[in-house]
Amino acid sequence: MKKKPTLYDVARKANVSIATVSNVLNNKREASQKTIDAVNEAIRELGYSRNESARSLKVGTSKLVGMIVPDNNPFFTEILTGIHEECQKYDWQVVVATSEESEERQNEVIELLSAQQVSGIILAPVTSKLVIPQQFQKMPIVLIDREIDNANLPVVKANNVDGSYQATEALIRNGHKRIGIILASPGISTTLQRKEGYMQALRNHGLEVNERLMLYGGDYTGSSTQISGGYRAVMKMLQAPEPPTAIFATNHLLMIGAIKALKEANLRIPEDISFIGFDDHPWQEITQPPFSIVAQPAIEMGKQAVQALQKFKEKNIVTTTVLQLELVIRQSFRSIT
Repeated sequence: MKKKPTLYDVARKANVSIATVSNVLNNKREASQKTIDAVNEAIRELGYSRNESARSLKVGTSKLVGMIVPDNNPFFTEILTGIHEECQKYDWQVVVATSEESEERQNEVIELLSAQQVSGIILAPVTSKLVIPQQFQKMPIVLIDREIDNANLPVVKANNVDGSYQATEALIRNGHKRIGIILASPGISTTLQRKEGYMQALRNHGLEVNERLMLYGGDYTGSSTQISGGYRAVMKMLQAPEPPTAIFATNHLLMIGAIKALKEANLRIPEDISFIGFDDHPWQEITQPPFSIVAQPAIEMGKQAVQALQKFKEKNIVTTTVLQLELVIRQSFRSIT
């Protein structure tokens, strides 16, 4: 079996010291470009790769960043794209885990990643509170999409109140007075904010908030439950004495279930019922009809989260970043005035 090349082998081949090789590997600008090129050429020719596990134990951190998402919503996949792109600037790699809206599972993953000495964690929390064991409280954590109560942690989020307000008001201006809204798990910050935007729009236009048309499709149990929750919410709304003329689904998974229910009820969009969803994806432009959507800047959220993590790690700076949402109007709602 061929012996794996060592740091010493690289130093000897490049005719430099081991310290110089280490400086080049750690991107320290303490060598000339000629020396850096010689070291990199030696690394390439020898096929050297450093032992990151051993290095992590030595320096107390690794080149890994952990991301914990609550479900399989494609929205988080887009966030991950932004995280990957920004992490390249810091030579970080990303490892992803899903909590499936379980606080117990989330805390297990936080402990696991902390034990692996990751450089930090980007977390979409499952509840409004976060309890971290004492031994892991120094781990840099950035919250993304969702917030928690009384936490002095960096946050990257969207202006959910405004996004929900835009969608609701667009329907109101097109003559809709009975607007159903499907919300995710109660208690989550995004759910509360999107509910608030909906209620503000109704009140500002002199419309009553009808509890029968404001239903929850999530219950903290993950992806498949939210899809079925969106389905059940629509079916329940349609059985109301005065069913909605329009429905607003406040995340992608709820939207899938809602559309399934409308198809089973043989209701055409927008002829029979108007519809607005959440989180834009390419397939929503080619559906029949193309769906109107509240779009989130998911990739930018991912990039901002990595930048917030770097500031928090290096300078202990706690930042809050709020990104605006955009109502993308297509053909899934119509005027009934």
